Amino acid sequence: MGSGPSFMRYAIRLAVLVTAVAVVACSGGEPAPPSLAQRFVTAADAPGSTIDPVEVRETAEEIDAFVSLFSQHMVDADRDEMTTVFREAGFQEAGTEVRFIGETHSPDVPHIFSSFYELGSEDEATSALDWLVTDAKKPCPESCATVISEFDVPGIPDASGVRRLTTAEAIEAAGTPNQIPRDSYWVGFTLGSSVYTMDLAGPPGSVTVQQAREIASAYYDRLVGN
Repeated sequence: MGSGPSFMRYAIRLAVLVTAVAVVACSGGEPAPPSLAQRFVTAADAPGSTIDPVEVRETAEEIDAFVSLFSQHMVDADRDEMTTVFREAGFQEAGTEVRFIGETHSPDVPHIFSSFYELGSEDEATSALDWLVTDAKKPCPESCATVISEFDVPGIPDASGVRRLTTAEAIEAAGTPNQIPRDSYWVGFTLGSSVYTMDLAGPPGSVTVQQAREIASAYYDRLVGN
């Protein structure tokens, strides 16, 4: 995410962190969410990955802008339903960012899509995650050659894992030439009033469930400060 901070910048960040911890300790409240850049999967979570030069970071702080941007990233989202769900969940902010794994960027290398959603409370974050999981498990809007299954994510409390596999053979059998072969491992979890998701995707054979679990676990551990 850029070059390392200077000593002065590091000292300032450290002072801010100490102050924030002191405020939380005195108030008894929960710590503030991490900075924007730290809310996405980083190179530390996914060694060998680099920020995607084509698909740039997207953020939204207003519900209509959020639905307009993020509905494009869902499997089959009804915009009216999405607006209602996230408005009732106390939507505050969301962001998404993409990384790729490999020396050279290409559509044919694995990509990591990470997103966060800031809601009004822990319960509302759980409701939003439930909606996101339901969307991740939906079949394609039209005829679909995708096989959908679930997988467990050890080490992340109440996390959900959804795999979507589309092979060339399945595309040919289904007669859906507009689809492309793809293997995707999606993980979603909550932390306080936030929802975090991570999707490791690439051509079949280029990604594994173990890779997805490792990246998701590193992402989660960093966010909780482990």
